[in-house]
Amino acid sequence: MLLRIIRLISILGLMLLVTATAHGQVNGWKMVHGDVLQVFPEEHKILLDVSGERSIYVLESGCQILRFGTPTSLDSLRPITSEAFQDALCWVNGHGRVAYVLANYYVSEEDGVLVAYDIFGNLK
Repeated sequence: MLLRIIRLISILGLMLLVTATAHGQVNGWKMVHGDVLQVFPEEHKILLDVSGERSIYVLESGCQILRFGTPTSLDSLRPITSEAFQDALCWVNGHGRVAYVLANYYVSEEDGVLVAYDIFGNLK
């Protein structure tokens, strides 16, 4: 678990460095973390629940979506079931569009019960 957190922090740091270098500044960028409630692949949009507030985010045409460091598709962000959602850490640029997404869905069995964790390793 600690190795996963260290790897995630390394990836986040690298992505922030790349973002700052590519755009010359970090101003205007923000990170948003939430559960992906719905995916609109034709419109290149996702519906996120961020701390109980639902918002639709438009993805840039070149948006990079990664799961555990491996590129994945927008379609793969769809909910697992009607009650089980993937969480995503999104980098939103100064234009309000998502440029990078780290997707996560991690469940493990603990004492005979399935337990879900968010991208930061916290219980969901």
